[in-house]
Amino acid sequence: MKMIKKIMVHIITNFCGVGGAEMMLARLIQFTEDQYEHVIISLMKTSKVYQSTLDRCQSHYALGWNGLNTLGTIQKLRGLLKQLQPKTVQCWMYHANALTSLSVIGLAEKPNVVWGIHHSLASPKDESISTKIALGLNKVLSKQPTAIIYCAHSSKQQHGDFGFKNAEQHVIANGVSLDKFQPNSQLNHPIVIGFAGRYHTAKGYPYLFETMSLLKDQNIIFKIAGGGASLDNVEVKVLFEQYQLDAKKVNLLDQISDMPAFYQSIDAFLMTSITEGFPNVLVEAMASGLPCISTDVGDAKYIVQDLGCIVPPRNAQALAEAILEYSKKTDAEKQALKQATRERVEQNFSIATVSRQYMQVWSQQA
Repeated sequence: MKMIKKIMVHIITNFCGVGGAEMMLARLIQFTEDQYEHVIISLMKTSKVYQSTLDRCQSHYALGWNGLNTLGTIQKLRGLLKQLQPKTVQCWMYHANALTSLSVIGLAEKPNVVWGIHHSLASPKDESISTKIALGLNKVLSKQPTAIIYCAHSSKQQHGDFGFKNAEQHVIANGVSLDKFQPNSQLNHPIVIGFAGRYHTAKGYPYLFETMSLLKDQNIIFKIAGGGASLDNVEVKVLFEQYQLDAKKVNLLDQISDMPAFYQSIDAFLMTSITEGFPNVLVEAMASGLPCISTDVGDAKYIVQDLGCIVPPRNAQALAEAILEYSKKTDAEKQALKQATRERVEQNFSIATVSRQYMQVWSQQA
């Protein structure tokens, strides 16, 4: 007898970019499609980047929201929810949380609405006007959803301090596909330290370059990946020249498409961010058997534990010392760390584990 699958409606602000929430939704659908009929409603657009995910769904919709047509978008959303009649709706990000909660007011068959928050609130004043408005609405409406899922413990704490109130709050980390990220058993001589992050204030590029300058006399190679990590970027070129770095020892790779191969080509991973929520790169790196040297931002300490080194943000000296300390380890110690980092991800951050946690929350709403 064929199992009747439940309908799970996901409402996301935009299903176009390659952010943490979008990628997590794509992985979650792939991993739970045998138990749920998934429907995606994107308030703005959908993208061919996620075509394989959209093909897995029972149906998908893009509502063309642009801010000016907010009332019309809420009406469209309300109509779709009346038509689909899901027991539970999973929202992804502030705007989707707010518009969904507004759209179900007064519905006769009201679904359980679970909010998803995938954002750090380390610096609310630096957010865009649109995000500030959505954040304010979320705060006012935060008692309405039947549950809130945060992707990071730090994010839950920050939003609680900001004034979010809800009786059912959960922290579910972003999960990774273990088969996609695999450790490389080889070690490089000289050692190779990798960094991955687009050129953005949050990623701490000035501290990255200062750290590399402090180690430029050491036998260490750096590989820097991320959009804008190139000498074509004027600001990066200024930093490169200011610290008189050597292109043979600092490889600027710009945006790369094959992250698993990048992780396999390095020995340890460096994160210099000054703000984060749940840094996916740390979990991907650890799944690839890489010890991480990271600033103490978001959930970095929770992810890395004692399998790497956590230092204060904006402290290049501490980052450089941690890299030097790693470089002095024996090959046997480095191999043991490879195994331990992989095991931590297998036990805590695999997509299988994370999917079970989401489904448990959904089943409680049924």
